[in-house]
Amino acid sequence: MDRADRHPTTPSLRRGASHTQGGERPSSAPLKLISPLAELPGVGPKRAQSLAARGLSTVEDLLFHLPARYQDWRERVPLAALRPGIVAVVEGTLQRVRERPMRGARWRRLVTATLVDDSGERLRLVWFNLPAYMSGRLPQGGRVAALGRVVEGADGQLEMAHPELAAPDSANGDPIRPIYRLPAGMNQRLFAKFVAHALEAAAGAVRGAIPEELRIARSIARPSEALEYLHRPPADADLAKLRSGRSPGHVALALDELFAFELAMCIERERMARRPGLELCGPSTLTGPFVKDLPFRLTRAQLRALDEIGDDLESSRQMNRILIGDVGSGKTAVAFWAALRAIESGAQAAIMAPTEILAEQHHRNFSRMCARLGVMAALLTGNVTGNDRQRLLRALSRGEIPIVFGTQALIQENVRLARLGLAVVDEQHRFGVFDRARLKSLGPGANVLMMTATPIPRSLAMTLLANLDVSILDELPPGRTPVATALFEECDLAAVHRIVREEIARGRRAYYVLPLIEEDSGDEAEEEPKSVSAMAARLREGELRGARIGVLHGRMRPAEKERAMREFRDGALDVLVSTTVVEVGVDVPEATVIVIVAAERYGLAQLHQLRGRVGRGRDASRCCLVVSAGADSPARQRLEVLVRCASGAEIAEEDLRMRGPGDLLGARQTGALPLRFARFINDVEMIAAAREMAETWLARDAALELPASAGARAAFKRMLEYGFSLADVG
Repeated sequence: MDRADRHPTTPSLRRGASHTQGGERPSSAPLKLISPLAELPGVGPKRAQSLAARGLSTVEDLLFHLPARYQDWRERVPLAALRPGIVAVVEGTLQRVRERPMRGARWRRLVTATLVDDSGERLRLVWFNLPAYMSGRLPQGGRVAALGRVVEGADGQLEMAHPELAAPDSANGDPIRPIYRLPAGMNQRLFAKFVAHALEAAAGAVRGAIPEELRIARSIARPSEALEYLHRPPADADLAKLRSGRSPGHVALALDELFAFELAMCIERERMARRPGLELCGPSTLTGPFVKDLPFRLTRAQLRALDEIGDDLESSRQMNRILIGDVGSGKTAVAFWAALRAIESGAQAAIMAPTEILAEQHHRNFSRMCARLGVMAALLTGNVTGNDRQRLLRALSRGEIPIVFGTQALIQENVRLARLGLAVVDEQHRFGVFDRARLKSLGPGANVLMMTATPIPRSLAMTLLANLDVSILDELPPGRTPVATALFEECDLAAVHRIVREEIARGRRAYYVLPLIEEDSGDEAEEEPKSVSAMAARLREGELRGARIGVLHGRMRPAEKERAMREFRDGALDVLVSTTVVEVGVDVPEATVIVIVAAERYGLAQLHQLRGRVGRGRDASRCCLVVSAGADSPARQRLEVLVRCASGAEIAEEDLRMRGPGDLLGARQTGALPLRFARFINDVEMIAAAREMAETWLARDAALELPASAGARAAFKRMLEYGFSLADVG
């Protein structure tokens, strides 16, 4: 990204044309950002209700509801140059307009017309169920511009299906037209009119986080100017950047919120530096024997993490560290060492996992690995009830149990620990910020270690996670066999099923991962092979007849999901057909093959984590990436990265370099943050620029007390209101 993209200048965001899609310019009205949308001219109670259902309740909501895409009306294509499949703008005289009821659905109208350009070439225009506002208003004999997709009609002639019409001077009026995601019962013209009213009445009241002094010094546009640019792009705007979210308007908004984001990180880091923590510096009576008795040698990365964590635990400052490690890199061993360090220093440890079965696995592994150390470990999940639960809670509150494993059951109201010295959160992005806060509250001075398998490049982690201390496990233990990964075309599914059959015959198990739970009734033929329900039925009735097949997806109740995973782990099932909820699962050493259908729909990081479900035993394992017939070339090139690269670190760097559709953190994690515009995984330079600005300003006004800090102070407060925590990033 060049400097102009990172720091858009105010002059580049000059005012575009009015985009009411009718040419009129709305009159101003005395509205505030917090004004209900019902106060906008023409909205009314019914439309306000429809807008609210889309999450748009105030004028500010409407202003920040950015266009989903843009139509380009600037370039005309001669009719003679049209080819099937292209989307084009054409211009000519509208002739032979005909309207009639459609066969079998007489309440719908079929409208046809012929467009004739200056050379005499003709193009048929077809509308199925013409929009009501156009009915009877097609300008017979008038000159129009039409935008739409060119297709080949039943008679072999080219036609434009359902084109949108505009006056031929659209290049002067609406050269680039925004297209929005609409509330129910509202068309683009009406919605654009409401947006135009909001811009006129209230856009100037939008206050940015970046102080004016910094904006001027770095030539960064105000948010109000950015909104004007995005809702009313100028005629010379770069359409590719608008469509990719990298226009000067997008960048200005992203920089503003990233500044607030980095400001919050810097402030929080300073606060944590002053927050006292339990000093855990007892003799190595447990950690020494633990490392010595391990059946494997710790990697250099693990040893480095132990040193970093050990230094934190021995200091008087509360540890707030995130451990980032690839699947199989040994995060669990590091967490167990940290827990033992707390215990040998006279404190307790708690390890929280997102599912009961994963908590059980950690408890079982700890009991096995630490059996000779004589450390009592307990398990607290929703299944522990009655007298057993009461006895366990009493023992924890008295300090009689040094380490407890569990799920959200650990953070229920009546759970107390006598002296919590370390809280570990596994797969931390699966928990909400308040879940983590409640775990910390079990011990006011408790040190916190979060763990994630999300692959993030080191350079990006150090910048993005500036609020946390970061440890990275960037190497795998020796002797671990990489999972063999191969691409298969959708038409080659039979070959994939043969591979699975052979593995089952050897007593092994398999996963199938699909993007849908059930087929999409709107396009059943296309989506049927990509749904859990259809694939499970197909395997049971045909390709894997006789195999024990179970399903797992997000609509199942928690108890049902736990049962399915447990049955697969214990061998009651041979095959588990699932959505990506299986991404965070348990160790099943007998699982040696995973089939990911429609693999192009997932990001590289998520695919890598799914691949990590297999290869956990001694047997060679395979990952079969099934590519849909309609996948494009860039998607296939992106999947080739999985074939070439075995480590998450490599994949993260490659994903960042390629800037593909995959998101390194994933929608779940980024959705937890109050960031609407920053595509920060791909914006390393922008993050660095925002952080530099934040540090510069805090050096001048650490308490954000100056009048010039009013916008920054308000933005920081909004972060806190959202439940802001940088723990959400990992």
